[in-house]
Amino acid sequence: MNMHGKYMNQVIDMGFEQQLVHKTFYETLIDGGEHDIVSALGDIFFTAYRDGTDLSSIRFAQGEVYFHRRDYETAIFKWENVHNDLRPWAQKNIADSYYELGQFQLAEELYRSIEAESETLQAEIILRLFSLYRELGEREKADEMIKRGVALSPDYPNMTEWARAFFEEQGDWESAIELALGEAVRTSARHWADTLTGYVEQGHARMMAPARFSRCLALLYETDRVKFERLVQALWNGYKDSDVYFSWLAEWSSLYDELAIGRDYEWKRIPSLLAEAYDGLMKGPYRLKELVEVVPPLLKSWVNLADGQGMAEAAAALIAWSEKFPEGFSDEMVKNAAKQLVCADRQSEEAGVALFEEMADWAETQRAGSHFRFRWLVRQLSDLRTHRVLVAGASRNERLAFLRTVVGEAALVAPSAPVLVWKNGDETEVAKISDEQFTVFASIDEFQQALGGRAVRFPDDAVIECTAPLSLVPQEVAFLDIGPLGGRVSSHHEALVSFPLADSILFLLNGDDPFSSVDEQLVLQLCERAPRVPIHFLLPPSDGMIDEQEELRIAREIEAHIRTIVPRANVIVYSPHAPSRKQQQALADLLGEVRHHRSSVRREEAILATIHQFIAHLFRQRAEAESRLAESIVWKKEMAAKLNGAIHQLGDQQEEKTRKVVKAFRTVLEETRKDLSAAIPDMLRKAADFVREDSDFARLHLELNDQVNEQLRTYIDEEVLPKLRGAIEDWIATTNEEFNECQAFLHEMGEAFNAMFGEERLKLECDFRILADWRRDIDRLASGAQIDKLNIFLRRTPGQLLLKGAGKLLGAFAQNKVMLAQKYKQFIQMQDYTDVAETVAGQLLLPFEWFAKSLERDITQFFQAPLAVLNETLERLELEIVAQEEELQQMRTNPEAYRDPLVLFGIRLRQCEQLTQAASAAVQV
Repeated sequence: MNMHGKYMNQVIDMGFEQQLVHKTFYETLIDGGEHDIVSALGDIFFTAYRDGTDLSSIRFAQGEVYFHRRDYETAIFKWENVHNDLRPWAQKNIADSYYELGQFQLAEELYRSIEAESETLQAEIILRLFSLYRELGEREKADEMIKRGVALSPDYPNMTEWARAFFEEQGDWESAIELALGEAVRTSARHWADTLTGYVEQGHARMMAPARFSRCLALLYETDRVKFERLVQALWNGYKDSDVYFSWLAEWSSLYDELAIGRDYEWKRIPSLLAEAYDGLMKGPYRLKELVEVVPPLLKSWVNLADGQGMAEAAAALIAWSEKFPEGFSDEMVKNAAKQLVCADRQSEEAGVALFEEMADWAETQRAGSHFRFRWLVRQLSDLRTHRVLVAGASRNERLAFLRTVVGEAALVAPSAPVLVWKNGDETEVAKISDEQFTVFASIDEFQQALGGRAVRFPDDAVIECTAPLSLVPQEVAFLDIGPLGGRVSSHHEALVSFPLADSILFLLNGDDPFSSVDEQLVLQLCERAPRVPIHFLLPPSDGMIDEQEELRIAREIEAHIRTIVPRANVIVYSPHAPSRKQQQALADLLGEVRHHRSSVRREEAILATIHQFIAHLFRQRAEAESRLAESIVWKKEMAAKLNGAIHQLGDQQEEKTRKVVKAFRTVLEETRKDLSAAIPDMLRKAADFVREDSDFARLHLELNDQVNEQLRTYIDEEVLPKLRGAIEDWIATTNEEFNECQAFLHEMGEAFNAMFGEERLKLECDFRILADWRRDIDRLASGAQIDKLNIFLRRTPGQLLLKGAGKLLGAFAQNKVMLAQKYKQFIQMQDYTDVAETVAGQLLLPFEWFAKSLERDITQFFQAPLAVLNETLERLELEIVAQEEELQQMRTNPEAYRDPLVLFGIRLRQCEQLTQAASAAVQV
């Protein structure tokens, strides 16, 4: 067989292309036992050459051998001369050689230039380019190439595995998941389903659209329920805290309907996932309008797949939701859920307490109060050790009189409280409980002193609980009295919230008219409120005119009449004011018997009834809070306007007082200046009296100047300054009166504002220290003036120069002294001393002028503190107004933030009630 024929046979061999892939085509041309492959191929080459046969196949084989021997250049030479059908493979091999030589760019160009029809060759080129780009670190090109390979030849050996490894290495989880999804659906291979589930379990699918998994889930549902359930669990756990959780819930509901998922398989994980999902939705931060879309279909699948205790919970949840949103459920679904609830296994659990605690904590975060009273009520109802007896009937005075015979002086602890509870205990303790406070007192006296006596008025939500040693009361028995019970008070009275505490009722009959129409009406109301709470009756004894047998007969007649309304009622004779020992023993026996009658189901029902009251209370509180907030904003705006007016009024008063005080002080200075202007010239003219005929006219001007300066000093120290001090002291006294008027006005203003605020918010105290500062400054200024020695007669005016020169010239001639003395006197008396007076006044009053300039600043300081308090109060009030307006706007524009959680709490409450009613029905059966 010639070489060409042998090659043609190989073309149709399925393993031929794999030989080309692994470069072992040469093995088809030589015998298997040949050791010197190069020589053997050389011999074949020369034989073919002589025969004129096509040499391309032989050159191709020689190139393979040289490639394996790493003689890449020779291999390239051989492959370049291949021109038959093997040429595309030869080009690919040449590119492989350049790749091995590290000439990556040339290798890339060659790979991309090959026109390959063979799918195997295409796959090989893609894988080689993929490896090349990874070698070069060109991630995007490598990513593009491996994805093309998966798309064109997913079945090619290692193609998908290389892709998976690359995506994982790059952290490209979206591509890895897409690969696993595609392969799981395409191949139905279990390991790809496991790989996909692993990715999801690791959290890599959290942001992927849930619909992308639908085909895979549908396939797994048909082929492998275990893997289906595991993938569903992984997706559920991955999506539940993500932004696409609701899309997943919608996708699950669609899958449930499309696949008709049912009980034909024992699901291990899905029922608990549905239960957890429902619980998370009901407790999560979701709006009701969002939940209405996803919860009904979720409940449909949960009810149909749940088992055991979960079956009852699912059925109760569906019924509760159907009552609130009937449009989301068909009648058949609701009927099936009701049947399922009756038949399901139930476990006794105190779901109500947990629900209440969650609600109370939520209310605190909403700043809706602490609700100590409701917390106390639920805690009491959870205590199955204590049996509480409600005392009813007669007037409250009669009830308290009866209780005094049983609990002693403790009955008088707070006779006007809406709700009173007495417990048997070793130590005396009184607790005052309201929605906003829980206060404990160590004794009854301490309690009454704190409240200011027994006649105090309690709010409607107040409960007084007294614990004391009660000798006539059996252990584990407590008494309860509700003031408004049976009166004309509204059925919504806050005190009636405590009614569910009653485990049994002790009804006091009227001795004059036993079981009157009024008593009968009240008993009917009690039976309606608590249909399963037993009622026992106390009949006061007669006035002693009949014997014991007759009294017993009357009691039996009354008992028979009562049993027409309360079938199991008991009537015992008991004096509410002075019971005999026999009567006390009968009551003690009755209490000892009833204390053992406790029902956990009835207590759970009572807790749920209390939660109903609590939800209604929270809704009322919200409406009241909104109304109070609106009223508060209006009131605060009015207060802000008043404060603003007060600030302007105080500013006007400050301006007026400043002008008045400064003007008064300057008037004092002007008066002093006028006095100086009038007195100093006269004083200087009188200096002429010092001129005598025997004066030394050569030195007379010097002596006169000294004498006049001394006179001025004496005048200022002894007359001017004392008078100025007195005037300023009068000015300070007057100013003090003005300031006192201002302070009185501010005190009155502050009291008025504090009365309106209802608290000591404004303290408007002026700074009277400035008066002390003024007195100190005046003492310093008036203690001695700094007046410079004045040059009065030594000035170089023409007249003075003349007199001074004449004195020196004529002083030696006696006959001229008389004339000279007269001239001196005339000159002194004729001079204008205004400038001297102004100089003296200027020097004397200059410090006082500086003082006057600081008065306005000082008076501002006087008013600074009250003005600052008013401004700060106004600013704080304005900030409060802005905050409250924002809060009110939020309440009005987003009522769902408060309403939706309460609606959901109500649905959960109804769910608990369904479970409790089913449990109660089962107990009765």
